[in-house]
Amino acid sequence: MSSTKEGEPNVDSQPSFSFFHQTPESLIQMGIEGISPTTLVQVTVQADWTDVVTEVLRLNSTGTFWVSCYKRGSPSVHGNAKVSVVGDRMVQFTGEDGVVLQGITNYSFKVKVPEYGEEEIDVYGTARRTDIAKSLCLDISPEGALFVTGSEDGTIRIGEAESGRMTQELKGHVQYVNTCRFFPSGQVVLSGGGDFLLKIWSALDGSCPVTMKGHVKPSSNDGSVKLWEVASGATIRTLAQYDNKVNAIALDTWQTPLESKIPLDSREVGTEEKLVIAASESGVLYGLDVRAAAEAFRRKSYNAAPLRACAFSAHDSLVATGTSEGVVELFDIRKSDQVLTRFQRGSAGISSLLFSPSRDTSDQGPHLIVGCDDSGLYEVKDITEPNVKVQREYVG
Repeated sequence: MSSTKEGEPNVDSQPSFSFFHQTPESLIQMGIEGISPTTLVQVTVQADWTDVVTEVLRLNSTGTFWVSCYKRGSPSVHGNAKVSVVGDRMVQFTGEDGVVLQGITNYSFKVKVPEYGEEEIDVYGTARRTDIAKSLCLDISPEGALFVTGSEDGTIRIGEAESGRMTQELKGHVQYVNTCRFFPSGQVVLSGGGDFLLKIWSALDGSCPVTMKGHVKPSSNDGSVKLWEVASGATIRTLAQYDNKVNAIALDTWQTPLESKIPLDSREVGTEEKLVIAASESGVLYGLDVRAAAEAFRRKSYNAAPLRACAFSAHDSLVATGTSEGVVELFDIRKSDQVLTRFQRGSAGISSLLFSPSRDTSDQGPHLIVGCDDSGLYEVKDITEPNVKVQREYVG
């Protein structure tokens, strides 16, 4: 929208979208061509490296674990890390065989591979381990006090973020749980999984007052995006119905030029200026105006690969998407036909994305946390710049 027509919002004061009502032919081209993804460095560490550190501290001894670094198009580098005790219960990390290490804490260190340039990556691990079923999803309460996980065995667990202590173990799903989210209050949890059900849980007493039925396949595998009334568990309406499954959605406040042409249901509240981003298996990303129940935009992924994850930050006007081929793309929601940056760390598919505030005031804009199908979890900075870099790897 390059000019303002009579009856249209002024683009200087309102969010604008670069394309509405695109023809199918033009849609197919969007996102496929353009720059190749920027290649990022990947660091992998011996799975039990934090156990090595714990044992070194317990015995006041030394130990080693391996560190491997990869960059597409460059030779891989495989080195060792030597761990020794220095001072009062502190460890020192020393890199060998082409890997340079510098300690941050006892369970984190910086990695630098001179062969790859001056880039440094922080590696973070944890000394805590839990003997529970594989977790498929996780969320943190808005105030940061609690976490919730959904597992392969259908169990939902709620715990204290600071201590890691489990406070609730909730059973009600008869299949895997692959989505769980806190309500804004931090006292209520929404879950969904392979049994076609959505459930509302109390994080305080573990009760499940509402079960919502409406999907005909697991968690939007039926290709539908639905608006629900929480109190009754009823479907107010289906916002969209697609031929391919919807793998992920993200919701935030954003005003579009679309106007609603349907009567307002008496049960519908708070849907004004809400935009849902929906990532589909067909490789198309949809922007759905909730109140208007209509598409504000759609765009195709790089190489038309299936989209498996998405994130939306209205505060930063940014949308991020991740494909089954491991490519992450970012674009400005106001210019949804343009790519700000495109990067790839490896070939493993992207399973989750989350915008995170920068911890460093010198950084430009937010960071992006990326979860991968190979269990990799990393944090990227300078996400809208050509020189996007991995700042942290979370391993263990």
